Amino acid sequence: MSIALPTLSYATMQARTVPCLAIGGDFYDAVALDDCLGVVIADVSGKGVPASIVAATLQGIIHAQMLTGQSLVNIASLVNRFLCTRSVDKYATMVLLKLYPDGRVEYVNCGHVQPLFVSSETVHRLEDANLIVGLLAGATYAARECRLAPGDRILLATDGITEADCGSDEQFGDFRFLTAARHERIDEVFERVVEFQAGTPAQDDCTLLDIRYTGA
Repeated sequence: MSIALPTLSYATMQARTVPCLAIGGDFYDAVALDDCLGVVIADVSGKGVPASIVAATLQGIIHAQMLTGQSLVNIASLVNRFLCTRSVDKYATMVLLKLYPDGRVEYVNCGHVQPLFVSSETVHRLEDANLIVGLLAGATYAARECRLAPGDRILLATDGITEADCGSDEQFGDFRFLTAARHERIDEVFERVVEFQAGTPAQDDCTLLDIRYTGA
């Protein structure tokens, strides 16, 4: 499902999701808050209708919590408790992120594909991670920070990108993803994935969210 992305003076965004079935368990969202941009990308376990129902529920919870000004750590803890206590037999990986007008980025990675920091000179992973949500009710979460200069980007993906295969044991993988991340348009990243698959049907939902900091 496509989500309308907010218009901001200090950032631009691109996003695209391609489910492997009619509907899927990936989702993304972005909300303009009073002091920052709030973003989430997530991948609910499983595929099809059951995963999509849980994904829609989590998206609503996270969106509402962002609007009320909750911290990323609190949101991650709330989502984890919700999944663990509701006995929905689902878990999820996700990245919660806030981008501030001065370029400061706060993020919480809950077992998700590591975000990529893309500058004019380098591409590297934001390697810190926490436990996925929905497995352990008492799990605790911690946030990390980085800072963007004008023109820098954060690229978020679900594992349908990195784990795409070409009909053999070989996957698209982290190295190809790092290389493809230099493309300015996320459609070009998807094109590289499709070329690699060489006609092999996708086995998982694929989602990309690109956030470019343009400066305060």
